[in-house]
This record gives sequence, structure tokens and C-alpha cells, in this order.
Amino acid sequence: MEGHTAWSNTARKISETFLQPAAPLLHDLLSETPEDRAREALRVSFTAWNAVVFADVLNDQRCLEEIRRLTADKPETALLMEQLIACKRAFFADDERLIGSWEVTRTEAGFNLHADARDPHSLVRDPM
Repeated sequence: MEGHTAWSNTARKISETFLQPAAPLLHDLLSETPEDRAREALRVSFTAWNAVVFADVLNDQRCLEEIRRLTADKPETALLMEQLIACKRAFFADDERLIGSWEVTRTEAGFNLHADARDPHSLVRDPM
């Protein structure tokens, strides 16, 4: 994610923080883009973000392993996911929040994102 700076600030809303690493995916979407396409772009970004939180904060590699398994035969998708994973680790490593429920709507100015932050340590987890 060339040209990024260290944006992470857990005092900011998760939706504000998250739009920065998701920006490259949203950049190519035209203002006329249906909300469904914006939702799918954000879903990909959220998946990478949360997988890194599970891996790096909770020491649970299963989500990252599943992403890599599912994208193994899709080189472009695999590369995109690896870029999103690297971006989260490089620029947002100190932001340990998971992204919970979220909603995107189109406005005259573009897209509006509302997302809930979750404490990964508060999750009920399967024993390993």
C-alpha cells in the first residue's frame, strides 16, 4: 500500500480508521456504483482486517489460513488479500479492534460507512 502513512488511531471511530486501508478498493468505484459493489469491496477489506486481528492479537491463524486456502487458485484475489493484510500490519498494527456489524449507504458525496468496533478479547472462543 504505497504512499500510506501511519493513520491508525484507536481514539477514532473504527469506520473512519477502516476507510483508509479500504480506500484503494473503493477508489475505483464510480459514484454511480451500486451499494452492493461497495459492500463487496468493504467485505473483502473487513475480512482481511479481522483475520489479522485474530492472528496477531489472539494468536489464531485459522482465518488467515482460510483466506489463503480460498484464494490459492485466484492469483489476483490472493495478491489483493495479501496487500490488505500487509497494510493492516504495517499501518494499523496498534489498532486491535475487530470490525463487528457494519452498514454502507450511498450519499450524494459518495459512500457512508457505519461500523461497530469489537474487543477481540471479549469474544467467546472455541478451545484450541
